[in-house]
Amino acid sequence: MLIVSPLIRLVFKILSIVLFIVTIAAAYGGKCDPEYVTLPSVLVLALPYLAIATFVAAILWLQGGRLIMGALGILTLIGCWSTLKDVTPIAFSKSAGDETRTFRVMTYNCLHLADTTKSEAPGNRAIKFLIDNKADIVCLQELQNLEDSNEIHHWSRQLIDSLYAAYPYRAGTTDTDLKVLSKYPVEMIPVKTDDPEKENYWKNRRRWRLFEVNIKGFKLHLVNFHMTSYDLTDTEREVVTEIRSVNTAKKSYKEFRQEIFPKLGEAFRARSYNVTEMAETTADIDPIIACGDFNDVPGSWAYRIMRNAGFHDAYSQTSLGPTNTFNQFLFLFHIDQIFYRGNQLKALKTKRHRINSSDHYPIEATFEIIK
Repeated sequence: MLIVSPLIRLVFKILSIVLFIVTIAAAYGGKCDPEYVTLPSVLVLALPYLAIATFVAAILWLQGGRLIMGALGILTLIGCWSTLKDVTPIAFSKSAGDETRTFRVMTYNCLHLADTTKSEAPGNRAIKFLIDNKADIVCLQELQNLEDSNEIHHWSRQLIDSLYAAYPYRAGTTDTDLKVLSKYPVEMIPVKTDDPEKENYWKNRRRWRLFEVNIKGFKLHLVNFHMTSYDLTDTEREVVTEIRSVNTAKKSYKEFRQEIFPKLGEAFRARSYNVTEMAETTADIDPIIACGDFNDVPGSWAYRIMRNAGFHDAYSQTSLGPTNTFNQFLFLFHIDQIFYRGNQLKALKTKRHRINSSDHYPIEATFEIIK
């Protein structure tokens, strides 16, 4: 035991140091442009789990009387705080100065208003949720046409009319999967660029649309986005969970390196292009809310583009602790975001809803219009 115990401690010490280094790399991986390197962006996805592991390791070292190793773990978390404060915020809801000047915005990747968990249940849980929740503005992604009975789960004229009664104003065309339902007048604003070649390139690849909402005379610009996903197959998503032995680990690593990793890189780069264009196009527009299925997490390269463009994250400003908005395949990521910018807007609180008819949870934010 006198020989084994120091060896075990040495192994755990080496593993802990590697963990601390990888955690720091994950915290700042979002500063690396995915155009040139993919791995740092992948590490950012794992940051919440790495931070938890680092915290546990630090506590165990401290409890074992190894103060230097424990201190290294704590210092690692402190060094990562500039990113962790968005991933795991320590903030609280705020009170409105004037409740009559508040409104609620929800974003929801509704997966064509299908039902992934209760497909045989009568009615449509997602539509009923939208009607009952009574958000003022709803940004939907992955929805082509509310009037298409082939797309909408358990479609009926009565059901759609009830939704229309709750949201008399709607915007969005069938050539995109981005729709806005509103209690206030809303219209989609055409977006063009000065470069014809760029316009031709983006017209079918633009993963966002710009809208204007008139909230009792207050004109709010609104971006609804659905950024490029990783487009992984169900089999590819299960690669990690299939690891049962050294042989399956080798197979999973091979599949990840040859099939999954390239897809991740393409998605990171595509989001970079789209988010950059969105930020540049809306640079002179205030007040503005940009929300939707971002398909990327706080701290990522795309997320930092938005923050560098002056946008605030409503969740990180009003919430306590981490959350996830994707709910399947054990990929519990916070990939649906609500950003805002402008002195006339104040984020008061955010809420993630638990309805699981889609593979995404809805998330909403309450804002106050500042006089």
